[in-house]
Amino acid sequence: MTSPERVRRAIDFGHPDRLPIIHAFLPGGLIRHREALLEVFRRYPSDFGPSEHEIPSSTHIGMEGYHRQYVDDWGVTWTERYEGIIGIPTEYPLADWSALDAFRPPEPPACSGEQFDKHRAATAEHKRRYYTLASAGTLYERLQQLRGYENLAYDLVEDRLEIHRLADMVVEYNLGWIARGAKLGAHGMGFADDWGTQRQLAISPQLWRRFFKPRYQRMFEAAQAGNCHVHFHSDGQIMAIIPDLMEIGVDCLNPQFSCMDLPALAQLVRGRLCVLTDLDRQYVLPFGTPQQVKAHVREIVRLFATPAGGLIGRGEIGPDVPLQNVEAMFEAFAEYGVVAEAAGS
Repeated sequence: MTSPERVRRAIDFGHPDRLPIIHAFLPGGLIRHREALLEVFRRYPSDFGPSEHEIPSSTHIGMEGYHRQYVDDWGVTWTERYEGIIGIPTEYPLADWSALDAFRPPEPPACSGEQFDKHRAATAEHKRRYYTLASAGTLYERLQQLRGYENLAYDLVEDRLEIHRLADMVVEYNLGWIARGAKLGAHGMGFADDWGTQRQLAISPQLWRRFFKPRYQRMFEAAQAGNCHVHFHSDGQIMAIIPDLMEIGVDCLNPQFSCMDLPALAQLVRGRLCVLTDLDRQYVLPFGTPQQVKAHVREIVRLFATPAGGLIGRGEIGPDVPLQNVEAMFEAFAEYGVVAEAAGS
């Protein structure tokens, strides 16, 4: 079975031959482990892309003495304190609404022309060999980056006209990326917004449904019209909106396991929604033993896998994850990843 077929069958509950896996790592993890990490990837190839990655030239993996600032395409100033881990926004171009009238988002990506055609030709072989996942961007996080977290919270509660205008601007930009990904023939479209705190949703579910749900639905429908699976990632405790995400078309959910009641999550989604695992990266992956990592994987497979599929193996490798735990994770995916057998064990 080819990788694209294996992943599609896992998402669509079409009986994959085994558990698909994906390599998920922060650049900081690659800076720390370097060639040793790539060797593990070669032994356990990803169904989403090649196992070779460029190793960053730097060997700096600590916070002390590192400082970098840059401005992104939206005019947001970012500050990094740890190389290989994304920084935080520290200056917001729309901190004052008076700047909105003159504000212009970046140009949407091209969906035609010579460069686009070259890129489409270059990715053709990749699509035959791997399941391809195109990025569709963020919405909630983009609004935070443009306005600042506290400003955005007030905007949403006050239901300001400006925040509706800005949100629709972001959606239109994302729709450009969705159109590009679909035209390139991507198998899936990846959406991401970190919606939860450790304990609950960052805003009320009612406000989320009123303001954000219809905008997500518009983007998800565009992805579906392009014949793409809808993938959605969120950190935090998001149980309150998972039924809504399922209702508006999410095919594959990547929730933060360390914030969730896993048996309750499994009861909600098992057999109905494919889960891209986020093995516990707060406790088990960085601080557990290899035996604990394997036991964690086995329990995840028991909870979420079905004989028809519904599970994809993933664990994020940051600079705090020991290499032996990375090995244990992939060994366990292989050992317990015969879905039909593992689901019944």
